[in-house]
Amino acid sequence: MTKISFDLWGLQLLEPMGFLLNMVMCLLSMFLYFRLKDEEISDFKKYWINFYWLFALSTFFGGFSHLMFNYFGMMGKIPGWLAGVLAISSIEMAVATQYEGRQNTLKNLVRAKAVIILLLLSINLQFTWVMIHTAIGLLFILGASSIHQVRMGASHYYLFLYSIGLMILTLPFRLGGIDLHLWFNRDDVSHVFMILSLILFYKGVKHRELVFKEAI
Repeated sequence: MTKISFDLWGLQLLEPMGFLLNMVMCLLSMFLYFRLKDEEISDFKKYWINFYWLFALSTFFGGFSHLMFNYFGMMGKIPGWLAGVLAISSIEMAVATQYEGRQNTLKNLVRAKAVIILLLLSINLQFTWVMIHTAIGLLFILGASSIHQVRMGASHYYLFLYSIGLMILTLPFRLGGIDLHLWFNRDDVSHVFMILSLILFYKGVKHRELVFKEAI
């Protein structure tokens, strides 16, 4: 994949679009974090709040790891990837809170999975491990839980499924190595879908909390 390079203030920088879209995700995540934080907090919402500030950290560091790759290399990816792993684990923790009888067991499994992924990253510093962690967290944990909730009559969980669907739409671009334009490559396509997913996740949490309060 060809990366755009440019000079600014004597620095040789890369991927301006990757940097800008990561900053958009960072700011959006912080905005949604404060929107959720200012309200009454359930255990489910608490973990989603954690997700948003961790994802903000991930995209903040991720943006600069794109921009300044010539200076920090793969080591510059580590802070963003670590925060990203913990952000997905927060979603998994939120899912675990919905199953009271098995909550502690599920949370321990989430922690064990995160530790394994971090160990694999320490052995082999590749984004593949982050992608696997994310796929398991979104598709098999949040996705399966949302399908179960929809079947139980909680139609607002469709918002989580729509968000996951947007993530899946990025796969043809990534796996097929499809770049629409030099200034809008496969990573940029993924970032745009992720921005939309962040909004749908937020709406899903809001609707879930509203229904939860009405049921009390």
